[in-house]
Amino acid sequence: MGAHKATSPQPAPPRARTVATFYGALLVVGFFWHGISQDTNDLWRLQPDQDLATLIWTPGVGIIVGLLTVQGFRVLQGRMLWLGELHREFSSIFGRPPSRELFLLAAASAVGEEVLFRGAMLDNWGLIASSVVFALLHIPPRLSLWPWTVSAMVMGFGFGILTLVTGNLGAAVAAHFVINLQNLTYITRNRPPLALRGPVRPADLPPR
Repeated sequence: MGAHKATSPQPAPPRARTVATFYGALLVVGFFWHGISQDTNDLWRLQPDQDLATLIWTPGVGIIVGLLTVQGFRVLQGRMLWLGELHREFSSIFGRPPSRELFLLAAASAVGEEVLFRGAMLDNWGLIASSVVFALLHIPPRLSLWPWTVSAMVMGFGFGILTLVTGNLGAAVAAHFVINLQNLTYITRNRPPLALRGPVRPADLPPR
């Protein structure tokens, strides 16, 4: 079944701003970690001599990856119970904030996490370790939501691959931003669809 539009909007809880502040702190940690360990403040590029043209086109790759990822999860949401539970969990946290606040949250989480995990940690700890730690940041409040942590590890691995292949953070940040913005908008504007475990059969008609 498709999702229905929420009919009773709720104001955004103050936790939304707290979340944005948290990601700002991640950005600061990543910036100084990279600067100290690599002896440079250029954490956006893996290769300092990468040309401007590459920096311009690589975010486009990330946008395409982000859009495809979101569509894949939309297809799965009606079939996997944990996605509906996660939808309800985040809806209760964020309420129905205005679009500008969703944009801020998506941008803060994308930039903050990518600077820390792909800008600093990927260089120092490698692809696998940085992806595992990224997943640990996504520990769910309930055990039934553990697939979210697994999916975060897979996505962290994908963001790391994007960074290594393109040589900069542009594609990973763009993909992360698109995924977060689309998911936050969908979660805060729609009710979660019902997950169906098996075929739906019409109720038996009463005997005449």
